[in-house]
Amino acid sequence: MRLTLKTKIWMAVVSVVMMFAFFILFYFPAQQEKFLLKNYNKEVQNLANTVALGVKIALTEQNFEGVQTAIDFVKNDPHLRYVSLVQVDTAWNGTHTSFTLTKSVFKTLPEEVKPDVALRSNDTILVKNAAFNAPMMNGEIILAFTTDEIIQSKKQIRLTSLIVSLIVFLIGIVIGFWLAKNISVPVLELRDAANRVGEGDLTQRVKNRSRDEIGELGLAFNKMVTDLAIAREQVRSTQEQLIHAEKMASLGQLTAGIAHEIQNPLNFVNNFGEICIELVQEIKEAKTEEEKNEIGIILKSNLEKIVHHGKGADRIVKAMLMHSREKRGGQVATDINELLVGDISIAFHGTRKKYHDLKCELLTSYDSDAGYVNVVPQDISQVVINLLNNAFYAVRQKMQALKKEGEETYHPLVKLSTERDRGKVIIRIEDNGSGISEDVKDKIFNPFFTTKPPGEGTGLGLSLSYDLIKANNGKLILQNSSSDGTVFEIHLRD
Repeated sequence: MRLTLKTKIWMAVVSVVMMFAFFILFYFPAQQEKFLLKNYNKEVQNLANTVALGVKIALTEQNFEGVQTAIDFVKNDPHLRYVSLVQVDTAWNGTHTSFTLTKSVFKTLPEEVKPDVALRSNDTILVKNAAFNAPMMNGEIILAFTTDEIIQSKKQIRLTSLIVSLIVFLIGIVIGFWLAKNISVPVLELRDAANRVGEGDLTQRVKNRSRDEIGELGLAFNKMVTDLAIAREQVRSTQEQLIHAEKMASLGQLTAGIAHEIQNPLNFVNNFGEICIELVQEIKEAKTEEEKNEIGIILKSNLEKIVHHGKGADRIVKAMLMHSREKRGGQVATDINELLVGDISIAFHGTRKKYHDLKCELLTSYDSDAGYVNVVPQDISQVVINLLNNAFYAVRQKMQALKKEGEETYHPLVKLSTERDRGKVIIRIEDNGSGISEDVKDKIFNPFFTTKPPGEGTGLGLSLSYDLIKANNGKLILQNSSSDGTVFEIHLRD
């Protein structure tokens, strides 16, 4: 069972109060009563011994008035029940081999009391005996004192203990509330504020209730949250600058490759255009309908090729514009397969332009049922191009490492495929590169974490990709990674 700080404080306070209460209500009164009874017994015994000594002296001197004087020594004591002078005689048996002691009351004060020489002390009376031996007689003095004063003292002690216990209890309650207010409440407020800060709310602050360590802890927490808010703003600013710089660098790298890719269809368009001009002239010069028809067929074929290569160039340009667009648009119904065709072209030719030594096979497989998905096209393109660039980089790294070891049979391969599965579209990007080690798998989506050497990566690619897919109500998943390669999947819902 989990105990809260407030509960622990109250348990500690109640435990201390209960220990004090036990001591005050039980142990202390018992000790006091024991002490009083011990002193009272000692006092009465001393009185009995004093009277017995006085009687002995008087009897020795045959001063019978002295006997009365010795007995009168205690007769005015307010606690006296009676004092008795008892004669003790020895009675032998007929053979004079054993004896018994017989006691007879010789004198008692007050005279109307008929004492029992065999009486012993009880709760209401305290009986003490003091023996004496004199030439005239052997005997003992019996003193019987009331215990009323002791009983009254016990009651007073218990009443006092009860009152003190109640005072201690009230003080404990006050201390408990004070501790709860000055320790539990600030700590709980600090806990709740820390939880909200953990959820991303950096506006949280705690009240400074005192100048002790708790107050210092609150001040430290407030300063920490303020510093976190400043740091987050700085990180955002730096992140935006890095994103912009990375995008500009990416565009710079892609431009050369894209320009080269566009040049090919433009050359086809120009060449077939010139041929078409010549064919038009030949039609004019043709003498028969049959010749005109043959030239017309060739002309139509050439025009179809011009349209085909023109659309290819248009597709590349549109993909480049979509990738480079600064302003993020809203979600629109997007043909995923068609979007990926342009993204592959940008990523592949841009990488090939950057790494001239890369010879990589690119395989594509599009599910015709993938269809349209409501997404922000620019976001999906940015993520796909980033994942493809990472895949090309991975296979190149593995190719170079194997070459250094003399291994020439490695065949770099990158695959991109789409699949519709139970209401979602899956974009899968696979490579047979160097893979991701186990110790960094949990970190790959962290901002600024990169496995690339300094200068080759900022560590923002996968982190931004993860956030962009999440913003499109999807998931970016590292499906598998080993020495045989890596598989990333983008899951998009309709």
